[in-house]
Amino acid sequence: MKDRIIGRQVISLLSADSTNDYAKELLEGGTPREGVVIIAGEQKKGRGYGRNTWYSGRGKNLLLTVILYPEFLAANQQFLISKAISLGLYDYLSEHISDVSIKWPNDIYVEDRKIAGILIENDLVGSTLKDSIVGIGLNVNQEYFPVDIPNPVSLLQMIEKKLPLKKELRKLCGYLDKRYRMLSKGQADKINREYHKNLFRLNEMSWYQSQGKPFRARIVGVSDYGQLILENEAGKTLEYNFKEVEFML
Repeated sequence: MKDRIIGRQVISLLSADSTNDYAKELLEGGTPREGVVIIAGEQKKGRGYGRNTWYSGRGKNLLLTVILYPEFLAANQQFLISKAISLGLYDYLSEHISDVSIKWPNDIYVEDRKIAGILIENDLVGSTLKDSIVGIGLNVNQEYFPVDIPNPVSLLQMIEKKLPLKKELRKLCGYLDKRYRMLSKGQADKINREYHKNLFRLNEMSWYQSQGKPFRARIVGVSDYGQLILENEAGKTLEYNFKEVEFML
């Protein structure tokens, strides 16, 4: 597609410390083409949210970063990038498997197992978004995971079939691009609706933990600013920022 943004240019690396860090270096040196994808066969220092790390066997999975310039969004709308990217991954995975959901704030689940993670680093200028570094780790052909990783799963484990990574990257970029272009065309309301509809544990009474204290509540939504909105057993609405609440699985 001539109007495609994500995936028009791909930089392939055999190995990298982190594709997000590589993207930062590109931005420090100039203005890379919007939608450029940096993909690595392995990441020596793959990162998740906060201090989390991302495990992947070499050449087994899709480890990539996309550089975007979402200057059409205000700084306080930056979580829309996460919503759009999450939906792109949801769309891609739903082509292969069922029971896919989006676990707030940055994971994609199949049933109760994690198949993908997202790490987005935004650069703000005043009240607008200057650029977004969108990191994605997607488990594709991983046969086994270390025992100390809580609940991982791969497409191979689900469909019992290895997939060609280059072809799957093209497909994934197509889905990501579709969702990003929806945002650029002002279709945030549709992004919000579909994101909400596909949330992990939506409207299910489940266990959570905050400040070391477990409690039962149900997810009723995610705010425009990215806070998770829960309703506890007493019917009280609670809002949490990242790392203020933990899912008990």
